[in-house]
Amino acid sequence: MGAALHLAHVQQAPVKKRRPKRTGGGNGNRFAEIAHRIYQDDRADTRARTLLLASAHAVTMAPLDEETTVWRAICNAIGSSITGWDGLRAEIRHDLPRYMPPGSRWWSDPLDQLCRGPRVRMHPDGPDDFRNKLKICGEKTRDKVVEKDPITGWHTNHFFCTRHRDHLQRVSAQVAEQNAAAPPPVPNSGGLLPSYFDCDWVWMYRWATRNQSWEPPEMYGLRADDWPVPGKDPVPQRARLRLVIGDGGLEDGPHAD
Repeated sequence: MGAALHLAHVQQAPVKKRRPKRTGGGNGNRFAEIAHRIYQDDRADTRARTLLLASAHAVTMAPLDEETTVWRAICNAIGSSITGWDGLRAEIRHDLPRYMPPGSRWWSDPLDQLCRGPRVRMHPDGPDDFRNKLKICGEKTRDKVVEKDPITGWHTNHFFCTRHRDHLQRVSAQVAEQNAAAPPPVPNSGGLLPSYFDCDWVWMYRWATRNQSWEPPEMYGLRADDWPVPGKDPVPQRARLRLVIGDGGLEDGPHAD
């Protein structure tokens, strides 16, 4: 995704004031370049894009001094939706590298929790009803079989109601061996901050989640740029620009919890 910027190496809350690193001005051309790349990144939802743009503004444009660290500048750029460090924690948690299985995003699948068993009779709502078009039962249910892709480990949910219990058992038997051999799922959410900015992101994600045992996704790492996406070429690896900004200025870090 292009050259990355270094936000901070944040190991603990600063214990003393530091001389200003940048006072006013900034690099408008660099910000415009990064902003263009962020807007073209279809992996970023509105919330992630806001955090990425605020971070880019903080490290290229925002006046930084002894009172306004890069992290405070990020909060200021996002605006009133950020109230203290807990607000910043929430925004960073949203970028947590992870796999989001189907159904974990609200309304991401209109057929979520609907029985996929075959429809025998026409549904009375008419030929244009989705159940008739797809020739599925469509009954609401929570009973499912999870099928894991043998390459990506991604999940496909097959829901069946009580009337189609035999279908559930048959599908479960069919995918059992495949599921056992499937790899850990490739992450499909988050990981954008490390793709744009250099930082101790393991520490930052632990700080954001208040979980000191959190680890990056097995096999795949932190950066969304490094995750394989079926049908797409790998993102080219490019040199990163390091921009060291003091201790980061985060208060109430994990060491204070």
